[in-house]
Amino acid sequence: MALDTQGQFSFSYVDGLGTRASQVIYLQLDSTKTIANLKTDAQAMAALLVGILDVKMLEIQASVVLVPSADQTGKPISTSRVEQTGVFNFLNASNPRRFGEAVPGLSDDVISGGTIDLGAPVADFVTAMHTISGTGASQPTTNYYTLLTSLADAFLSFRKRRKQLERSSYEI
Repeated sequence: MALDTQGQFSFSYVDGLGTRASQVIYLQLDSTKTIANLKTDAQAMAALLVGILDVKMLEIQASVVLVPSADQTGKPISTSRVEQTGVFNFLNASNPRRFGEAVPGLSDDVISGGTIDLGAPVADFVTAMHTISGTGASQPTTNYYTLLTSLADAFLSFRKRRKQLERSSYEI
């Protein structure tokens, strides 16, 4: 057994008043194990927690933490801002509601005339959002796990993150 990968279990709870809370347990994982093994371990931990809780467990999320292998040379750009967000609204296979995927820190290079240029490389991202992965192992969905079918629209948004900005800013 080689514990060579980082991960976490996240548990969501609700109490008798409807107040929600969450808990994270950080893990070292064996990368040779399957998703079924990860599910079994998460359910076993949930069973132990349920024995010591009065609240209702709503959801378990098991995740693997990876370091991006994509080239990040020269980033972050000094003028980049996470507030500059691209919102991509997708149609789905089961109802007429749109699902919006917000991408923070959208590059100035993909903005033209105040709108998102849907040519490459944005088109590559949009295609990947409604197509099964090249390995056949994953496909993006809505938050209700409904498959995405196509892009409905995209727009530029500015989402403030004032508390984080205050912590990272200083006065001269």
